[in-house]
Parts: sequence; C-alpha cells; structure tokens
Amino acid sequence: MLELCNLGYSYPGASRPALQGINLQLQAGECLGLLGSNGAGKTTLLSLLSGVLALQQGELRWSDHPSLGLVPQQLAFYAGLKVRENLELFADLYRLRGSERRQRLQHCIAICALEDKLARRSEQLSGGEQRRLNFAIGLLQPAELYLFDEATVGVDAGSRQQLLGAVEQLTAEGKAVIYTSHYLEEVERVAQRILLLHEGQVRLDLDKRQLLGDDHGLLLEWPGAAPVGLDALLARLQLTAEALPKGLRIPALNGQQLLAITEFIAAQEGLPNLLRFGRPSLEQLYLRLNGGRL
Repeated sequence: MLELCNLGYSYPGASRPALQGINLQLQAGECLGLLGSNGAGKTTLLSLLSGVLALQQGELRWSDHPSLGLVPQQLAFYAGLKVRENLELFADLYRLRGSERRQRLQHCIAICALEDKLARRSEQLSGGEQRRLNFAIGLLQPAELYLFDEATVGVDAGSRQQLLGAVEQLTAEGKAVIYTSHYLEEVERVAQRILLLHEGQVRLDLDKRQLLGDDHGLLLEWPGAAPVGLDALLARLQLTAEALPKGLRIPALNGQQLLAITEFIAAQEGLPNLLRFGRPSLEQLYLRLNGGRL
C-alpha cells in the first residue's frame, strides 16, 4: 500500500535532521507500532504522510490514490461547537451521505462513548472526553490508512479498551494503521510490526513475535540480598541468570525449572518483592533497546 524511500526532513535552524534515510513498506491489514523518545521524529513522519508537512527529501509511493484518516496529537475540532455539531461538520467535510453517513456516525459515537455528550459544547468536556471526540472525528473518515498520534492520552482505562478495540477492528477489515503511543502496552496489543525511531533514524523494524520471541522468562527482585542457596540451585538447573540492581532475570526456563525455583522461594522466610513469569513485554524490551531512557 505504501512505500517510503530515503525519506528525510529538516526544520529551519535545527542542528540535525528530524528524519533521515527512512525506508519503510506498509501493507493493507497491517498495524505498524511506531516507537521512539520525545523528539525522535514520530510526529514529523505522520505529518509528512498526512500532507501537513511538505516533502523535502525522498519519495512517498502509494499503490493507489491515498485516503487517510488522522487522529492527531493536538486536539482538532471546534471548541465552541457542540459534540454533535462537530461530528456533523466533519461528516460534511468528508462528503459522507445517506446510509453510510448514518452508520459511520452511529459507529463512531458508540465506540467513543459519546452518546450522552452530544448536546454539550466541546470546550466543556473533560480532557479525556475531548480526546474521545478527537478520536471519533479521525475514525469517521473513510480511509485505507489510519494514523494515530498519541490518540488516547488522558483517556480513562475503560474507554481506552474500547478505542483499542476499534483500532484492531480496522486492521481486521483490511485497513492499514500506523499507531504511535508512549503507552507501550497499547502498541503491544494492536501492532503486528514494531518500528523504533531514534534521533530521526530507524533503529529497528521487526515483526512483533520475532521481536519478543516465544521464550518464557522469570524476573525476581528481593527486598535485600538474594537467599543463600539460590545461585547453587540455578547452577544445578543449568540456568543462566542476568544480575539486576535488585535481583535477577532468567531469560528462558521450562515448567519443571520454574517449579523448582518457586518451591525454593516458598521455603524461605521472606518472599521476593517481585516475581514475574512470562514472555518479555514490549515495555521491558524497549527500555533495554533504548538504553533505559523513556
């Protein structure tokens, strides 16, 4: 659907390019999770794709005439209008008519939980409610590619789950999605591919399963020193452990090895502060890849 070739962009007076040498392919039905620290170039990339910024370097190649839906980081609606008036206005701008108009409005109102907010002025909504309106307006646009830039900041946990379900529904329907968020559990849920930007360059672009792997590991943290005998147990079980400031991490182990360790822990006088078993989360991996910087 979309191919980026050697994409670059520089802001006037900046000491380094905001983006440099970006190469990327995106397929229909795929969600790309776009990660990076503040200032890494995520919003610049989405602004180039959506036409908010003019292309300076490289090429954007589309398989067809692009139709884009955008949920921007900044709120993009008319604060003095009521919620219903904003939605009707943007439906007009998107040239929605007839049954498609009614269905899309009903869907966006329901998925963003705005039914009881329609008669209120948009400026009188809470911060999270304004985010939901912003999300609904972007989702209202019939498109083949949807761009979400920090779309759920300030949204309560229950509403966030609804909005993430809407993103998953888009890819299930064959739409392409680029999703950026500092809530890494969101990206882990909705994305099939992970792209990491750092200082305007792509540092990593991998399938999520390839990135996180299938191995199950164990993370242990203690209030003080680790129990005597733990090192000997790990050696007997032929397990390799990585020392951490407050404990250790075992990158891979099986069920019998886990049972032996938990029986050892249960026999101690004090329990660990943390015992976490499972696949590594995207947040854990991101912090390791990014040198511990958020």
